[in-house]
Formats: sequence, structure tokens, C-alpha cells
Amino acid sequence: MDDLGNRLFYWVSDEANLSLLLFLVVALLGGASLVLFVVSRQQSATRLEFVLLVSAMVVMFYMTIRNSTF
Repeated sequence: MDDLGNRLFYWVSDEANLSLLLFLVVALLGGASLVLFVVSRQQSATRLEFVLLVSAMVVMFYMTIRNSTF
């Protein structure tokens, strides 16, 4: 029987699963930034919201480069 580590490695090594996982990370980071902005009721974005948005953009940029074929 395979242990959990091997099953997780084989699941993540599939391109479709990895793309879905990265897209989920982007959606969670962007959603968290939006929720923090709405809940905080400040006139401008805080540093945490900015970091969440930038990290979501970095992951999306990585997805774009990783999935592009020439």
C-alpha cells in the first residue's frame, strides 16, 4: 500500500490537479484581500491587503509562464 506522502506526490504531479490547486490559491489570496478591505472600513488598503494581492498576482504570473508552450 502507498502511504499518504506518495499519494499526495502523485496527485500533485498531475498537471490538471496542480493547475487547479494554484488557481485555488490565487482565488483564496484575492478573496482574503477583498474581505479584509471590506471589513476594515478604511479609506485605503493596508499593507497586508497589498501583500495578499501582490502574492496572488505572482502566483497567477507563475501559472501563466508554467502553462505556456512555445
